[in-house]
Amino acid sequence: MSNGEQSVTSGSTQIKWGILAVAFLAVLSDGFDTAALAASVPAMADDWGVPVGDFTLPLALTNLGVVVGYMTAGWLGAALGRKQLLIGSVAACSILTILSAVVLPLESMALFSGVRLATGAAIGILLPVAVSVTTDMVPERYRQRVSVGVTLGLPVGLIVGGLVGSPLLDLFGSGGIFWAGGIAGIILLVAMAAVLEEPPAVGTKTEAKKAAGVARLFDPAFRANTGLLWAFAFLLFIGAYTLSSWVPVLLLDYGFSANDAPIGLAVVSFGGVLGCLLVIPLTARIGISAVMAVMTALGIGCMGLFGLTSFGSWGVLLLLAGAGAGTMAGQMGVLTMAVAVYPAGARTTGVGMATALGRIGTIVGPAVAGALIAQGMGASNVIVLAAVPVALACAAAIALALRDRSKADDDRTQPALGPDDRSRVL
Repeated sequence: MSNGEQSVTSGSTQIKWGILAVAFLAVLSDGFDTAALAASVPAMADDWGVPVGDFTLPLALTNLGVVVGYMTAGWLGAALGRKQLLIGSVAACSILTILSAVVLPLESMALFSGVRLATGAAIGILLPVAVSVTTDMVPERYRQRVSVGVTLGLPVGLIVGGLVGSPLLDLFGSGGIFWAGGIAGIILLVAMAAVLEEPPAVGTKTEAKKAAGVARLFDPAFRANTGLLWAFAFLLFIGAYTLSSWVPVLLLDYGFSANDAPIGLAVVSFGGVLGCLLVIPLTARIGISAVMAVMTALGIGCMGLFGLTSFGSWGVLLLLAGAGAGTMAGQMGVLTMAVAVYPAGARTTGVGMATALGRIGTIVGPAVAGALIAQGMGASNVIVLAAVPVALACAAAIALALRDRSKADDDRTQPALGPDDRSRVL
């Protein structure tokens, strides 16, 4: 067995907190960018004198770029090295975010959309590489918890973007939030260059590229888990993004004013952060798949209650927090389940592809919900309907948990692997 293979098999014996910190901040920039774009669209539309709907193209192309980044991250990491790819993706994201601010005064939708497509691709590469780099550099018993901790940067980034977005827009105009994000990314690059290390290699570069191929996810040992994981991601993200996209309209149905309705997004995000924090200790006890079954069940219950009876303002906000805790924890759990399912060589690809399937769900869910609302369905009924795909995602998580338990039982009854057997594990 090669030295690289030995490194992957044995793993690190200590947690390198500096690497975890910069990876968390890199993922935080993903969430911040999402919040920044959403917060700046109304101001940009006002500056350009066009309807808000005209910004559908750059929003859609950002999502397309992210999906492309997710799907190519594994192959690029094997070809270029994951340390270099992570630093390069943060650098590209920072430069392109600043470029977004630079091109705004030109009022060219085509140019802005092109920049956003490239920005999305850089962001899409960043997330799976950050997760795989950190989880490959900690002891195996900590990998699932570290994955949850790093991906917690997503909801934290959303909250930070929401909190600072309005002041930045007031002080610096529609480009201010992009300048802030880009400059912060450049500062992060300095820290990353100082502390980031290349994770253990997986054999030769040729072997690494083969291990990182999408076909590896459908090896007999992984194909059932891959199908369940992809189903979980797609279905969970449909429900989660339907909830977050239509929360303001839901609150209008419950008597909130138009000015107060956006508070629902903050409540969902806050509940999501609490849910993700709860996932960390639970994962250590029962494993990530079982935790996802529990958290999605919480989301189903809270979403379903909207259709049963009327609630006061505080009751509605409490249900939104619970729904956010269940669904957003599920979104974070997709990445951690991929970390648990795939070996080191396939981990970046596994994380990226599962997240790409989820991102496709983010397009399908809100679009279908919007069509239903346009046909006259109340937002509360749409939220209840969105609980159906979340329930199916819960079933997929339960199936994964049962497979995990069966595998653990089999492992306890199998003899230890010899050197020749371990050398085949990439």
